[in-house]
Amino acid sequence: MTLRRMMAWAGTLAVALAVAGCGGDEGNDDSGGDDTAADTGGNDDTADVDLTGKSVYRMSVTLWDGEVIELDRDLTDKEDIYFAFGSTHIAPAVSYAMNDDITFPRTMTISLNFGIVVPSSSLAIHTDGAATYPFSAGPPDIYVFVKGLEFSSTIDGAAGSIVVDEWSVVAGETVSGSFSGTLLQDTTNDEKRAVEVEGSYHFVLPSRQDGQPGGPR
Repeated sequence: MTLRRMMAWAGTLAVALAVAGCGGDEGNDDSGGDDTAADTGGNDDTADVDLTGKSVYRMSVTLWDGEVIELDRDLTDKEDIYFAFGSTHIAPAVSYAMNDDITFPRTMTISLNFGIVVPSSSLAIHTDGAATYPFSAGPPDIYVFVKGLEFSSTIDGAAGSIVVDEWSVVAGETVSGSFSGTLLQDTTNDEKRAVEVEGSYHFVLPSRQDGQPGGPR
């Protein structure tokens, strides 16, 4: 992981999320580890599906070489594994992010980071309600690790937006919306590769980890 990415996540996430890989040349794409979330096989017919109580997301990733990767991920009942929601190390502020390590159809990491969702005197809010958030240097942001390379919506020149349709900071309630745009490679090289992303998400907020005596609340 690049220093830029490590610093950004250290300042905004409540719980550390381990993201494999580093920027640079393409690396080994061998699969490794267990991918415990269900994949629905790329079915995009979700318009009439009741998502009540579900944590799912769909993403289409078009790589620089034209390969298209379709993801339909079901993280339901695994929110404590795939989501960081709380105040660990940043109380009383609260941050929220989804991090999904995938081994099929490719070894990938997908992250959707909403940053600070409850501010404090020292940490400003990043996502504060239902709205359209253009890609910028900070959260909310999208990160993709694929083929040994890192791509982010926070890189200068990335273009697109994250749309929040439903919003809450209460455990058990729903955060949902969509996203689309161009992510750029996180590298010091002059020439940066790009990936196109498009998709939607529907998440149920897990119990908040407050990092204080007494544990989660």
